[in-house]
Amino acid sequence: MDHKRDYYEVLGVPKSASLDDLKKAYRDLALKYHPDRNPGNKEAEEKFKEITEAYEVLSDPEKRRTYDQFGHAGFGPSGFDWRQDFGRVRADSDFSDIFGDLFGNLFDIFETGTGRRADRSRGSDVEVRISVSFREAALGSEKYISVSRFDPCDQCGGTGSRSRKGKIACSQCRGTGQVKYSQGFFTIAQPCPRCKGTGENISDPCQNCQGNGRVRTMHKVLIRIPAGIESGTTLRLKGLGNAAASPQGKRGDLYVTVFVERDEFFKRQDDDLYCEVPIPLSTAVLGAEIEVPTLTGNVKLKIPPGTQNGTAFRLRNLGLPRVSGYGKGSLFVVVRVEIPRVLSREERRLWEQLQGLEDTRSYPDVKAYRDRIGKS
Repeated sequence: MDHKRDYYEVLGVPKSASLDDLKKAYRDLALKYHPDRNPGNKEAEEKFKEITEAYEVLSDPEKRRTYDQFGHAGFGPSGFDWRQDFGRVRADSDFSDIFGDLFGNLFDIFETGTGRRADRSRGSDVEVRISVSFREAALGSEKYISVSRFDPCDQCGGTGSRSRKGKIACSQCRGTGQVKYSQGFFTIAQPCPRCKGTGENISDPCQNCQGNGRVRTMHKVLIRIPAGIESGTTLRLKGLGNAAASPQGKRGDLYVTVFVERDEFFKRQDDDLYCEVPIPLSTAVLGAEIEVPTLTGNVKLKIPPGTQNGTAFRLRNLGLPRVSGYGKGSLFVVVRVEIPRVLSREERRLWEQLQGLEDTRSYPDVKAYRDRIGKS
């Protein structure tokens, strides 16, 4: 992945910047690098895309929290998609309050990459980010999440008009969606300011949705978390996104990106789990049976006499389910031998006796080290 600059740096604002600060910074930079003001300048076009990407993320409270916590990695390996992410900006955010009619048909150009109008027969997608516990991700789970999305207005049936007759051809552009202006030898076509390029108007707008045909509502959606899911994975739920601008259009999709919280015991490596367990020195020397945690409860593990610090014991099929196949990974229990820090008088006496009985054959590494030292 190409290195991306910090979004705050791109807009030239501090991390404490308010939404008004972001809007002002974005407007100033966008006016400077707007392609219409820099015709044929690819560098200005790329700069404009960069600042728009930064503003799209930082102006959304949820996306901003994700970026502040995870940086660019919080948006998955594919990062910012101009065809989808900018389309969501266009559908769900009113950029006209920043630019008015200045940018003309710019949005249509960036939405499709061809200059053609975006498909109004399909609603835009909705993105949600959630956190789940390590065990919820490992074992799989179901949970309800709150989703804010656009639904057809129930009072006008999604038509936007009180009479439900819907839209009529715009009188200013006569349904074309464009008006033309002459500048010397050139004729410039821009989106009609009255219908905003749609070619249609509503004579009797619905008071509930102000003629939009859609209203924002909250929903509880049941999400199924597949067992073994990795942090940053995005789940797609078809048809659960925003309603289309047209009553006959299809809904967009709902994308849920899952972030997995850290666990107090386990660390993940592919489908395997690693767990570090402290044991007393006496257990390492004499051997014993200890309890170790697994995803489904504690199990017994036999520690053989003479176990060394850092020894890893493999427990098969106690790791994570393989999402793309059958079976499970392993659980590796790594023992950490703990040396006593404080001794009672009696314990010290016994350790001194033991020290006097020590045989170098019981400590082959120590013996080898001393032999090397003696030869140097």
